[in-house]
Amino acid sequence: VVMVSTAGSPQPPMNGVLKGKMILQNLPSVVVAHALNPQPGEVILDMCCAPGGKTTHLASLMNDNGLIIACDKSRKKMISARDFFEANASCIVPLALDSTKGLLELKSGEEWKSPKEIIDSASVANDGLKDVKGFYANSFDCILLDPPCTALGLRPKLQIDTKSAKELLKAADYQQKFIRNAIPLLKVGGRMTYSTCTINTLENEENVKFILKEFPCMRLESLSHLPGLPGLPDKGLTEEECQMVRRFDPTDTIDTMGFFLAGFQKVF
Repeated sequence: VVMVSTAGSPQPPMNGVLKGKMILQNLPSVVVAHALNPQPGEVILDMCCAPGGKTTHLASLMNDNGLIIACDKSRKKMISARDFFEANASCIVPLALDSTKGLLELKSGEEWKSPKEIIDSASVANDGLKDVKGFYANSFDCILLDPPCTALGLRPKLQIDTKSAKELLKAADYQQKFIRNAIPLLKVGGRMTYSTCTINTLENEENVKFILKEFPCMRLESLSHLPGLPGLPDKGLTEEECQMVRRFDPTDTIDTMGFFLAGFQKVF
């Protein structure tokens, strides 16, 4: 095999450069943490964190001061993420937890516990991860929700597969399971970001519409001060709401992967 050309402008290799000090991320992924705007001392939930780039960015913006609960369904991914977190931040607690089932019901006679109390009292498995089943409602100041998606915005796309309309709809339905768990977990006054690395409007604009319709307590916050384009029209959002979300298009002049981002605040 002979390499005859390379894609993109020449870039220096990063292997070993400022190890533990620098992490490469796509621009939209960087924007997510700034949209959430974490503050020192806050308690934050990253519902689908692996491999952990956005999580460590949150920790950096908080000056590593606070508590970040970083979850992913895959135990193997979280063991890898734990090693990554330990090298970069002390405020992150990695959990192998399915966030579609992470909302605990407060039963009669039970005492509400904060995330820190739950973490501190949890047993540790043989692989070093805490054994936590979930958290109670009104537990988090901020939630970063970047759920599994169809990833139609990723590039380079080394494998081209055909997504049927049924598959696209199924992905949006699965994301709504995360949403239904996320919003009760958020404190009143708390902030939430919803993001995907796909260009599919069912998973993007139409899921924002779903949040606003099903959860009147959630208010869409403007992200127009951040890089990116407005949302697409005629996909469930008003013209004003389209201006408030951020859509990244590979054909745009800023030259990024396809991505979508929306920000919310829980007002009651």
